[in-house]
Amino acid sequence: MQINLRKANNIQTSIQDAINSIEMVTAIEINEFQDPIKEIQAANDELFANDARKMKLLQAFYNIRALVATANASCGISTNLAKAAFIEKRLQQLLSISGQKPVTDMEVVKGRLDRIKNRDDKEYYGRDTVSTSVIGAEQITQAKAQVKDLRKQKQKINDENLDLNFKTEIPLSEETVKVLTDEGLL
Repeated sequence: MQINLRKANNIQTSIQDAINSIEMVTAIEINEFQDPIKEIQAANDELFANDARKMKLLQAFYNIRALVATANASCGISTNLAKAAFIEKRLQQLLSISGQKPVTDMEVVKGRLDRIKNRDDKEYYGRDTVSTSVIGAEQITQAKAQVKDLRKQKQKINDENLDLNFKTEIPLSEETVKVLTDEGLL
């Protein structure tokens, strides 16, 4: 049986949910009206039957995971994910630059510094410095343009990955199909 990568991802989530829903009861309460040997044996049988179910589901999960990883690498999704991660980090860097105010006009900076130099220190208790951004207006404009371009690139990669997730298929073994069918996941 062949399934696409998108369905494989959904099945993996369903498998995890199924594994988490299987109870592993390791202790029971027995009252005076029950046969302790039968009750303990029944609980033991259920525990190890559930353990076997979990093991089969876990095998199916990791078989699918390995197939998905191989398919992701061969069809280019892994490379696209690395590119998208790079773009995301670069966007964070550029957004911190593009959101800044531009450097203060040099004449204003010089005037403020001259005022600090020439003041009467006995009467002034304010700041001894002038604050200004170090980023030029043109640099901020360039950063904003790069942000816009990177967002387009990221969207293109995401669209390509979506397309690849539908087009790329992996083969499920008969055993995996049986386990998933028995559990009602296929």
